[in-house]
Amino acid sequence: MKTKISKIIAAVIVIIALVIGVFWFSMPSEQRNMVYFMMKKGKSYENYKDYQVIDRNNEALAPTSFKPSVADTIGGHNNRNIVAITEMVKNENSKMLKKGMVQATGIDNYTGWHLIADEGADEGANPFGPSPLSYYTSGLAANLHTEILRAAELKGVKLENVKVEVLNKFRWNEMMSPEGAGFLDLTTTNIIIESNVSKEVIQEIKELALNSWTAGEALRNETVIEPSLVVNGENWENYRATPGRTLSEESIIDNFKLSSITDVPKKPAYLKPVVKEEVTPSFESMANLEFEIFAISESVENSDRPYLNKITLSTPTPETWEIYADEFMGDNDRPIAPTSLEYFTAGTALCLTSQTTLVSAMMDLEFTDYRIENQIDYRQEAVNSSEMHSYADIVHSYILIESNETQERLEAFYNKSLSLCFAGEGLKNATEMKTQCYLNGKIIK
Repeated sequence: MKTKISKIIAAVIVIIALVIGVFWFSMPSEQRNMVYFMMKKGKSYENYKDYQVIDRNNEALAPTSFKPSVADTIGGHNNRNIVAITEMVKNENSKMLKKGMVQATGIDNYTGWHLIADEGADEGANPFGPSPLSYYTSGLAANLHTEILRAAELKGVKLENVKVEVLNKFRWNEMMSPEGAGFLDLTTTNIIIESNVSKEVIQEIKELALNSWTAGEALRNETVIEPSLVVNGENWENYRATPGRTLSEESIIDNFKLSSITDVPKKPAYLKPVVKEEVTPSFESMANLEFEIFAISESVENSDRPYLNKITLSTPTPETWEIYADEFMGDNDRPIAPTSLEYFTAGTALCLTSQTTLVSAMMDLEFTDYRIENQIDYRQEAVNSSEMHSYADIVHSYILIESNETQERLEAFYNKSLSLCFAGEGLKNATEMKTQCYLNGKIIK
């Protein structure tokens, strides 16, 4: 009797294994590769470099794929070119851990910042840092906040309180197909002001700030992107993916706390998320994923650093972070936090780095290392006048990879990574922008 039962159990196991095998091999290779990527445990290492989530770079950035250029500031323009270099950080607890190094060019003895970004935390665990699109959205909010303050100064107006809420809606379309693409569908913005000045003056401040909102203009218009693929070569001496981790979500520079996770998740006061959470996760829902990231920029009210802002930001996981942004206030000035456009630039490069990770996994690409090197050229004309206007002229984007794969496979990897990048597509295409302004709690029509 026992022998008969054992044979039946063995037969059932064989049938289940066959069914699983048939199902497994009936899946497209991209799905099988992605399942393996998500389930495979990362390699552990004996030695890790310990990073702060946000910290100053030890030395100036030196990209190997291009020579950084300095923006022309002749004629009263407030132009700025910003370089970003990203590299993966090896850690067995996150396959999406990465470091973005960013620096505004043309400033003596200024080395810029590094930002740790992560999307790979296990359920219930805090990630090693905010996501790339969290930095991207934060830069967008802080940049508009700064321009509102500058517009008020130009008008000679004192604003008691300023807050900017930005909600970005992102979407993949058939992510695993050859035609898959990522999009920034909509940027919704609320400007929230407390002041005794008239609605008419606030409207003038709003319009002036929107015209000089450099990151916003980059999204509102089609921005030129010049991408390049760099294969092998002598590009790996200074920048390599190495084992690393962050030991705390708190970053402290000169006794100032630059990053932390809020005690409880915070929400915007006026923005209302519209994307519904997927109840039953599937490959179909992942391939057509929709999600939102918000950022709230508030004044710190520091008389010595009037453009120092606190940003509360969301991530793909439930927690919210607080980080800080500052701005240059003169030729020899040094901000005490990354600038808004440095966040925006680094977020763009980090987002592309995430896509190279996912695409290489889907393709089961063999490689030794890869990274992103970017430069975005920003321009602001007629500074300190009612005609002030801002632009993002061009994005120089380089994907570097060390691999012996065929040129055809590497070109496919390169093109698909660019196509899936939400941040890059938000720049490349004209993004729908919805902006409202509230004065003392009431909307201004």
